This record gives sequence, C-alpha cells and structure tokens, in this order.
Amino acid sequence: MKILVPIKYTIDTSQLKFDSSTKEPLVEACPKGMGDCDKRAVEEAVRIKEKLGAKVVVASIIKDKSALRVIRDAYAMGVDEGYAIYHENAELLDSITIAKILSKLAIATGPYDLIITGIASSDTHSATLGPALASFLDIPVIVGADNLELASNGKVVARCMMEDGTYTFEVKPPVLVTVTTEINEPRIPTLKDILKSKRVPINEVRVEDLGVELPRPPLEVLEVKRYEVPRKRTIIDATDLSKIDENIDLLVKILKDEGVI
Repeated sequence: MKILVPIKYTIDTSQLKFDSSTKEPLVEACPKGMGDCDKRAVEEAVRIKEKLGAKVVVASIIKDKSALRVIRDAYAMGVDEGYAIYHENAELLDSITIAKILSKLAIATGPYDLIITGIASSDTHSATLGPALASFLDIPVIVGADNLELASNGKVVARCMMEDGTYTFEVKPPVLVTVTTEINEPRIPTLKDILKSKRVPINEVRVEDLGVELPRPPLEVLEVKRYEVPRKRTIIDATDLSKIDENIDLLVKILKDEGVI
C-alpha cells in the first residue's frame, strides 16, 4: 500500500498576535509549521504503516528552503519520503490551484491507494482541498473522518460525525479521506527521530517541472484585520436593594432583546 499525505507550511494561528493600533495580524512574527489537521493526517498514515505495512509519502508546496522543516517534521513522525514543490507565490495559491499541482505530483509519483489530508488548513480553513484533489484524480472522497480503518476485505472504512448523526462509509481504494482533529493525537517525535530526520533526503521539484499551467496573477490579499465584537457596556446600578426586582426585570428584558434568552 502507498499513502500520500499533502501537508502545508503555515502560521500557527494559536500564537498569532495583532498590532494594537492597526488591528492587523503580525504574520511575519508568527511561528510557522505543520497545522493541527495535517499532523493528524500524517499520524494516521504512519499508524496504518505500522499496523499493516505501507509506504507513506508527504508533499508540500513551499516558497523557499526555510519551509523544508515541515517535511523534516513529517520524517520525524515516521514518514518515508517527501516532496517539496517550489513556487514563488506558494502562500498565495488558492486551494483549486494547489489541488491541481498535487494531482500532477500524485500521477507522476503514484499510483497511491490512499490519500489522507487534513480537513482544513490552520490559516484559510476552506476545507476545499481534499474534494478538489479527489476530483482532479477522479477518485472517491470521504470528508471529515474521525475514525479510519482498513477492513479485511481491502476496503477503507471511515466514520464521520455529522450534524444529523454518525455515518460509516466503505470505499474500495483508491480513495481520498480528509480527517478531523478528533481522529487521533499526533505523536511527539523523540530526539533520536528528529536527528534521524535531518539525514533523510527530500525530493525537490518546481511547479513548472510538473507541467501545471497556473493562473496569473495569484491571489492578492487586500486587507486582514482582527474581528472584534463591539460590547454594549450596559450598566445596571444594583446598589439600591429596594430596586432589586426592578433591576432583575430590566436585566431579563435586555437579555431577551439581545436574543440571549
């Protein structure tokens, strides 16, 4: 079995800070690495490898060599092979374009029995990459799995929790599955694994080498600001105990008007 896991070198949104005056995000100062969903996808692929035997390959579209660490991190978790695909505007490519690039890589380096992606990246969180990639490869897709198994009959079995219940899907490979953060808890590599990962070679290619025609120009970010909810700052004077019933009625009315109760 051969498994492909696309991963993204992205900002750690949990550590993102904003300029106090302009309200703009300080992206350049924010730590970067593999997103939470991508870590789960890598972990799930490595667990399948350890349990049933498989070759696990990761691929990432990056701007420069500083982003190679995301592939090194995957190596430290137990991945066998990695592909770095260079593009000068890697951070501004939309998910459809990224899916087109990854589909060309999958065809050139495959075939793959199973492709596992995080359900969404930590930054854009559009959740469109998995379905788009499956469409380009013309294979089935299961979205939002929180449990993944390979049955004895060779089928991929995925459990997905949705708003109206829990669904279980069985699909014969090849298939693409997007996973949520509930599917597992990713391992923390040991120092030995980290040192070992630095010696594993990384396959480096450019988008042009894959024969992908990209739209020009790439996406342009016009403005990003922190979302703020203005507070009502309604103050009820409760110092006069003789008006406690009146104040309670006023509080209830305010909560009803705001739709809280």
